[in-house]
Amino acid sequence: MAKDIRKIVQALVYLANYQPDKMLDNMKAYKLLWLADRYHLRQTGRTITGDAYYAMPFGIVPSDAKCLLENAKTKLKEPKGYKNKYLILDDHQYKAIAEPDLKEFSESDLEALDKVLAVYNQYDAMKLSEISHKFPEWTFYKEMLENKDAKNSYKIDFDHFFEDAPEDERRLFDDSHELLELTQDLYHQYNRV
Repeated sequence: MAKDIRKIVQALVYLANYQPDKMLDNMKAYKLLWLADRYHLRQTGRTITGDAYYAMPFGIVPSDAKCLLENAKTKLKEPKGYKNKYLILDDHQYKAIAEPDLKEFSESDLEALDKVLAVYNQYDAMKLSEISHKFPEWTFYKEMLENKDAKNSYKIDFDHFFEDAPEDERRLFDDSHELLELTQDLYHQYNRV
């Protein structure tokens, strides 16, 4: 898991650099981060950002990235002025004001971000929200989220990321059973307490 905000900030900057005027809607950023972390976890046994994810009414949301973009408190440390050196926050969107620091990423991190941008960047935030509602990490919590008397967010168990999405029309997550078994085992080894 992440110890500070640098990797999350750099992932946000990386994604924004592929948008018109380097501006990105927060909700679209959340969905692209989720897809990149999901892809990377299934390929390597670890996420790119180290963020925790929550199932919410509009889909899957990375907790610390959401806090950062909403100027809310996060458990992560921030090197003094780090976020402001790279991002300008504006209501429900943000702008990248610097190039991403690629030293923060591994080769596989960049590959995952690039694959997700190639497959999903064409969609707006609402379409990505709709897509996220077809994945097991959201559908598992669907009934609870639809209950108006219950909470409106549930921490996602990363084991759901290893499940296939039957309606994944874009086929980015077509992984062999053997690979998923191996990477899920690696994930559990990395995260033993």
